[in-house]
Parts: sequence; C-alpha cells; structure tokens
Amino acid sequence: MASYAELLPGFVPSFWLKWLVVCVGIALLHQLAWCVYCLYFHPLARFPGPKLAAVSDVWLARTWLSGRYAKIIQAAHEKYGDVVRVAPNELTFATVQAHRDIYSTPSKTGKTKKPFLKDGQFYNNGDVKTLFYELDPAEHARQRKLLAPGFSAAAMRFHEPVIHRYTDLFVDQLENLDRESHGAGFNVTEAFMWLGFDIMGELTFSESFGTVKNMKPHFWISLLRDSAHAAILPSLISRLPWLWPLLPFMVSFSSLRNLRKHYAYTLATVRRRVQRDADANPCALPDASKDAVKKTTTETEKTEGKDKPKQPTDLFAPIIAHGNMSEKQLVSLAQAIIIAGADTVSHVLTGAFYFLTTHPSSLSALQHEIRNSFSSMDPKVMSGGALAGCRWLNAVLEETMRCFPPIAFGLPRVSPGEVVDGRFVADGSVVSAPHWAVLHRGDSWEAPFAFRPERWLGGGEGEGVGGGTDGQPRGLPFSSGPRACLGIAQAYLELRIALAKLVWTYDISLVGDHGDWLGRAQMHMLWKEAPLMVHFQRREGEDGVEDEVIERGVSLRNVWVLS
Repeated sequence: MASYAELLPGFVPSFWLKWLVVCVGIALLHQLAWCVYCLYFHPLARFPGPKLAAVSDVWLARTWLSGRYAKIIQAAHEKYGDVVRVAPNELTFATVQAHRDIYSTPSKTGKTKKPFLKDGQFYNNGDVKTLFYELDPAEHARQRKLLAPGFSAAAMRFHEPVIHRYTDLFVDQLENLDRESHGAGFNVTEAFMWLGFDIMGELTFSESFGTVKNMKPHFWISLLRDSAHAAILPSLISRLPWLWPLLPFMVSFSSLRNLRKHYAYTLATVRRRVQRDADANPCALPDASKDAVKKTTTETEKTEGKDKPKQPTDLFAPIIAHGNMSEKQLVSLAQAIIIAGADTVSHVLTGAFYFLTTHPSSLSALQHEIRNSFSSMDPKVMSGGALAGCRWLNAVLEETMRCFPPIAFGLPRVSPGEVVDGRFVADGSVVSAPHWAVLHRGDSWEAPFAFRPERWLGGGEGEGVGGGTDGQPRGLPFSSGPRACLGIAQAYLELRIALAKLVWTYDISLVGDHGDWLGRAQMHMLWKEAPLMVHFQRREGEDGVEDEVIERGVSLRNVWVLS
C-alpha cells in the first residue's frame, strides 16, 4: 500500500484545483445571477442605458476617471433619451422638470412629496460632516442657518467694497502683465483664479492669499488645481472597494502629498482665524473653538493698556462663535467655502472671456451697454445694484453658465419612492439631473451648443429668476431647494462687478488659436480648463474722457435673492 508521502504530491494539486474550479464556478454563477437580476428584475430594469452600467459601477467609475463625465453623460442622453441608467441603482435625468422634482423644496413643486436626501456614497468625507457633506437634514439646516447671515442681502453691502477693492487692483495689474508679455497675452484661466481666491480668502478669513497684489499663484491654489482630479476617488472607492489597491496607479504620489499640504495650510489658517476671535473675546468661544486656539503655534501679542482687537466680521465669525465645531470640521468647511466660491467665479469669468472673444457681436453689445451706462468705475457709480439692471451683462453671464456650467454634473439624491418627471423611481434609488446634460438638450433649447445671450433677454427688463426666451430658469447650476448654493447672490455680485469693470476698461482679444479650448477642458468634479491667452488693450478715451451716460432704470427684480 502506498504511503501518504507518495500520495500527497498528486493529491494536493488535484484537491486545490477542484476547489478552485468550484469557487470560480460559484463566483461566475453569482455574477450571472446578479446580471440577470439587474437586467430583468431590478426596480430600475425598465430604464434604458449602457448594458455595462446596468450590471456594474465600472461604467460610471470609468466615466468619472476619464475627465469627460459631463460630455459622456450628455451623449448617453442623446442616445437613450431623457432618463439614463448610469449604474445598477442610479439614474440621471436631462430635463428641467426632473431638476425641479429632485432638488426643489416640496412645497414649491405644487404637490406634497417626500424630500430627496443626499446620497451617502457620493458625499463621502469620512467622519467629518459639515454643510456640504452632512446627510441629516436637521443638522444641515442648523449649519446652513449659521452661515446664512454671511450671504444675506445685508451682508452683500459689506462684501461689495471688498469685491470692488480687489477687482480694481486686478484691473490695474492687468495692464502691467500685458505689457510684460510683449503682445503674447497672458493666461486668464490662471489670473481669474487669483482674483476669485483672494476675494474668498478675505471674505472667509479676513485674510487674502496675496495673489492679485503679487500677480502670481499662491501654492495653496496650485495644490488645489493639481490634485482636483482626486476629489471623486472616495466616492468611487466606496462603490468599488477593489479600487483601493489600485489607488497608486490612479493618483500620483505628488497629488496625495499635495492634498496633505493643502490640508496643513488650511489648518494653520483656521487656527490663526480662531486665534483672532480668542484675542477679541476669549470667553465667548465655544469649547471646540477653544481647543483649536490651544493648538495655535503663534500667539497674537497682547499689549497691556491697549484695546483688544476688534472681532472680524467675515463668513467664519458666526461659525466660530456659535457653531461648536471641531477643528477638523472647521478645516473641511473652510476648504469647501473657499473652493466653491472662488472656483465658480473664476470658471465663469474664464468662460465668458472665451465666448465673448470668439463672438465679436456679443462682445460689442456688452461693451456698448457698460461703457454707455457708466461714467467711471467708481463703486458709487458702478455699484452692484446698478449692474444688476444691465440686461445684456446678465444675459452674457446666464448664457456662459448654460454653455459652460461651473458645476457640470448632477448632485446625487436618494429617491424616497417618488415620481420624477412623470416616471416613478423606487425608494432607495439614486437620481440626479446633470447640469451639462440638462442645459444642452436639443428638445429643450434652440441651438443648444450655440452661444446666444439674447435668448435670456425675454420679454423685457426685470425678468428676475424667471427664464429666457426658451422658457428655462436662470441660475440652474446653483441648484435649488433647501440645499441650494448659499452664495448665489455673492457669486452674481462678483461676476457682474469683475466682468463689467474689465469690459469698461479694456478692449480684449484672443492670442493664438483656441478653437478647441472648450473641448480640451476636463472635469473631475471641478473643471480643469486649458490656458486661455488674452491680450488687454486699454480702450481709447478711458483716461480723462467721460462717456455719455444713459439714464437707466435699475430693476431690483433682477437681483438674486437667497432662499
């Protein structure tokens, strides 16, 4: 009889091979059963879309990682219709009505319905829950209430001088930059980032990044742009955990290092900001903010006999005083506020310059309106209220945000078992209305890929938040409902002031061939635009010659009001 030693060499491979075959067979059967379920029995099985998307999150992950999410989703809607299944449990809609159904306040839709809450997989920021990541409606409302005073109509009157100050400095600096370029122009994609981040730094922390003064990038901004493509990864890894080991192949080590540097700088800035409030009124700080103060590495020197420094009145003041947030929450909130405010403004201004310089008639109409309406750039003359009545200026901004929306994807929400644009969506399904797709639907917009500001002029002055001649609403990229962007009014104020002052002062033109500039833009949650080289020539007669001022009635209905 053979010994165990003689049997073992043949037995071991045979035994494990059989088990391997069994395990692989079970896995294949499980996957086959899953595919059959998703394709024929899943609550979303009746909705059209790519077959791979119906059975796996791989299609959606690949779409995000490509940098062409907005355009791929838009192409899918052109192929499959108003609603597309982009993942086994996720739908995207490309209609304005769907946008209203998903995001609007239930009472404003004309019917009683349950709210669509945020999708936890997408809004994945670990244990740090702030306004932008908070899933609980009650806590979100509490944090929003703390921030709301900083974005109110009254607050805009305090913010406007800051916006004018930085914009005036920016306008003056442009002439020097253009002269130094010797006719080659310079990159406004980067320059507008400097303006946006300086304004938001001042309004958030009472501390700017100094980029407009120096007219060169701050490393904090550069770190953000270089690592922006990594922002979507936590959401994708929560969908496909097996992506985690592949992370080094998707994101460079330098990008991960930049994220850590970005966090460290924001942390230091938050601590300085909290310290200023501690110096002003140490007894008023909540415990969480006091903890941040204790960790501050540099203490503000206090001189005996002098008054305590005045407590700053910026966006962070009510959060520090009443928010009772941890240091990590303060850092997360600071990053989100500054990025959301600065990136939106810089993106829209860059897009506006691209469209205006490639559409001379639109640029000429805007120049005529601004230069004939204002005798100078003085804030008392070219005020936010006066600019709100400039119909062509507003039309250019609306059309820019339609053609090149700052937030091109849809914010994912979980259906409570409600009807979206006439279609019932089962409870627990994820839905969204991607802005790029909604704003480029041929059956909703005449010539959807054409830049036509006149479509927003409508029936007359004072149209407000209604719609253009296509009957579509304004401000769609800012979302709507209880989670709509708090900074809508501030964004419009910054955009109007910056664009009006630049057009009033300079004649602008593109340098070089930028025919495919829009097509080269990549989107990884934030846009990463290609360089846009522009030449600035101070217009003739701008110094010492007053233009004729047209008497204009300013319609306050054109001023965006926060919800």
